[in-house]
Amino acid sequence: MNFSDASSTRAVRLFEAFASVKAPQSLSEISGLLGAPLSTCHGVVRALQDGGYLYSNNASRRHYPTRRLLRIAETIAANDPVVTYFDPHMADLRDLTAETVILGMLQKHSVVYLSVVESRNSIRYSARPGDIKPLHSSALGKLMLGEAPVQQRGRLIDAISLDAITENTLTDVKKLSNDLQQAREKGLYTTCGENVLDVMAIATPVRFAGETYGVAVAGPITRMHDKREQVEKALLAICGRISGELE
Repeated sequence: MNFSDASSTRAVRLFEAFASVKAPQSLSEISGLLGAPLSTCHGVVRALQDGGYLYSNNASRRHYPTRRLLRIAETIAANDPVVTYFDPHMADLRDLTAETVILGMLQKHSVVYLSVVESRNSIRYSARPGDIKPLHSSALGKLMLGEAPVQQRGRLIDAISLDAITENTLTDVKKLSNDLQQAREKGLYTTCGENVLDVMAIATPVRFAGETYGVAVAGPITRMHDKREQVEKALLAICGRISGELE
């Protein structure tokens, strides 16, 4: 396949669109989904067909992804050394807390979720690997700010917009800085309805291969409040075990 940068971006967006609509799409429907001209979409579709990533129904003239991308994704996921190492520990933490557990790290001016082990409760915090979250309003984002060296932390805070994601989001630099200082001293970073109104999350850092990662436990505020001490204890114990294994 021969893609320009713009076409590569459209190809990724196209797969995301297929995941959203969950149905074969005509070229005009693809054009609408991507907000791109028919001629541009035709080139992207043709390149993906040539690479074996899309197939077309001649009768309906609709297109849908083959499972080639799934096979590639499964191979990539199975060989991710970071996620492969953390996942069993995260599953243990999920079982101890009965809440969703997330692994994240700093990427530019945001935090990206690398792995998510969801709670088995029907009412739970749900997320997906690859989700991007703000630094100032998420527990893992706060962790990345708080654990960064002072100069880097200042540059990051200057670079981000302290938008009010919810009515509880800290949008004042001084209040955010105080919150980060207190959290750093405890080794636990908390958000309470600051990123998702009815969700509380608690995160702690883990160093792995020279990088700072964060592990967070997230769930409905009421449930998390009732067992906060238990969650914090389990989180520190599991992450302490991880750190011990890495020494």
